[in-house]
Amino acid sequence: LKMYPKYYLQNFHWQTDGWLSTSSAKAYEYTTETLFSGVQDAMQRAGFVSVSEFVSLRRGVVDEADISLLEVACGTGRLHTFVKDNWPAMRTVASDLSPYYLQEARENMRYFLHFAERTTGRVIDPPEFVQCRAESTPFVSNSFDIVTCTYLFHEIPEPVRHQVAEEMLRVLKPGGIVVITDSFQKGDQPDKDHVGALFPANYHEPFYLNYFEDTDLVEVFCSRGFVFKRHQIAHLSKVLTFEKPSEVGEEPPQRPDDATTTLRRGGGQW
Repeated sequence: LKMYPKYYLQNFHWQTDGWLSTSSAKAYEYTTETLFSGVQDAMQRAGFVSVSEFVSLRRGVVDEADISLLEVACGTGRLHTFVKDNWPAMRTVASDLSPYYLQEARENMRYFLHFAERTTGRVIDPPEFVQCRAESTPFVSNSFDIVTCTYLFHEIPEPVRHQVAEEMLRVLKPGGIVVITDSFQKGDQPDKDHVGALFPANYHEPFYLNYFEDTDLVEVFCSRGFVFKRHQIAHLSKVLTFEKPSEVGEEPPQRPDDATTTLRRGGGQW
């Protein structure tokens, strides 16, 4: 257990084993889809708008296979199957700290790749799966064109949010984008603020209230050197897109107006 940070070793979502069990990984998708009345997938995929625009702008300049994407905190990997479905030639990496969730991600990806080949004849290369902390990854600096992260920031304490943003800046190529999809925050939808205020107690989210009320994600990322690009609301979620300037110091941080600890890695392991 020494490999896991203290904040990770506690209960989440009323599960006594938190992220560290097969039963937790198996239960995650159907419990969260039920919680959000079947719209969780749609909220998560809202982040694909920015990814699609980024890829489209480079189409004709570089091949899709030359674009690289890192998904931080991939969880069960369900969203990553949608990534490979939309951009099958893209080189992708799915990382998570939980070995149990990574195993579930491998199984979900194996099922998707088999289904795609059987129904459409497409043979899609699997992503690489890497077990590591979001705030301390083993990746070379300036190595990814796109970094995505879904529903992580409300699950980690405030200081770690800054560390994760710093790490994303490090691994992202100049001109690349970070796409953060997470819970909406207080003030994003004032008529739903009461929903967010009740969420941590109802669903045992130890770091959610600080995220919901006190964390300015735009400030977190722009203070590291990112440039703000987009704020998008998707029901009870939000999508924030940031760009790493092509040259450090090229453009000052903007606000919107309105691992070292590597545990195990493996490519295409099932």
